[in-house]
Amino acid sequence: MGLSDAMIVGALTTFATQYSHPSEVNMNTAARVTGSTAPSIKRPHRTLRAAALIFGIGWCAISVVAQESEWIRPQKAGDPLVWGRRDGIVFGLYSQGGIRGPRGLLRVGIFLPETRSPELLNFIAVEPVVAGAGARFDRMAFSELEMSQLDPGQRGKRMWVDAGSASVDDAVRGSFETLHTGKATVERLSVRIDVERFTQNGAHVYVVASVDGDHPNELRLRVFAERDSPPLDELTLTATMGNYERLRLLWLKDHVVDSRQLFPDYDGDAFVEQYNYPLPEMLRSGDGDAIVFCTSNERDPGKTPGNSTAHWVYTLPRLTQYWRVPGHDVEPDLRVRVNARRDYWASKAPVLGGIAFENFEVRERFVPGQTFVYGITEQEPWDFYRGSSHLAPFVEQAAGTVSPARN
Repeated sequence: MGLSDAMIVGALTTFATQYSHPSEVNMNTAARVTGSTAPSIKRPHRTLRAAALIFGIGWCAISVVAQESEWIRPQKAGDPLVWGRRDGIVFGLYSQGGIRGPRGLLRVGIFLPETRSPELLNFIAVEPVVAGAGARFDRMAFSELEMSQLDPGQRGKRMWVDAGSASVDDAVRGSFETLHTGKATVERLSVRIDVERFTQNGAHVYVVASVDGDHPNELRLRVFAERDSPPLDELTLTATMGNYERLRLLWLKDHVVDSRQLFPDYDGDAFVEQYNYPLPEMLRSGDGDAIVFCTSNERDPGKTPGNSTAHWVYTLPRLTQYWRVPGHDVEPDLRVRVNARRDYWASKAPVLGGIAFENFEVRERFVPGQTFVYGITEQEPWDFYRGSSHLAPFVEQAAGTVSPARN
């Protein structure tokens, strides 16, 4: 719980009045707080001690406010459903005044100091695959495409924060917990997001989204099935709007996949996809985490000629987007999957600069509580990555294209 400015001023005023005045201080007041007893005594020379006490309290209060100020979260029911960090990632749900976009999707973005508001970067959809016979596609469902049964006539499954036994105001604020990592302590803000039951396959799931204070650029997403859900093979989370930043480069362990080279002859207006990239092709960190990066080929997408008149105008800095699976959650069948589009979604407008990756995801066998981390950074993959593989920058070629370096 943070302290308001009024609370800080009031506390400092109270302590200044009680502990710096040259008259008597009743020590029984302190005794009641500590559980001890003491007689009333006079302390005529305590100005320095009082000053030190006031300074200490003020410093602690200011520290609490400064720490709290980095967090973004609703304060009461009816506020925009946006959570995260001013110095990192933000996420949200469809809500009045919230981050723009359709229903059935988690919004992910960053907080821009110049606009003092959260700005959209990508969407994350929920795609459960039930167990059983038949093709994977026939057993899966799409959170943003299905019609809602709870809100008739609306496309996109409802996603919400259920108060449960808590008050509605407390529920929308999310919950803070303190993690102890060695001698350090880390604050984590978590929000449970309920998802309407899927009609296509009957899956009933929920997601716990959280951000850690020491990793402000990462959104941790833990996935669960409700008790009344049919068994699941997979519970995939997919970043769905790569065409916004025009992501064209997929960074794997020993090479980079370029969407324009992967689909050079595709001229349709649908999704196109081709390969899974299995675990042995993924980058690994020193801790055993599996990671995959996706970036634009453009040096600064917001300043690329034609961006200002594109169907989707990119307004953010150049960012590296990535999925990271913690080592303890890596399953043997973990794999990367992307698809691409030549035209922007729901339009006939060609993607500026050519075909780009749209959906960017990792898939693996469902285990309740497994964690998928979606991250963003202004660093390039070769600067951000820490592991045994060697990543190198691209060499620019003519006409704005690039040649992927193989290592």
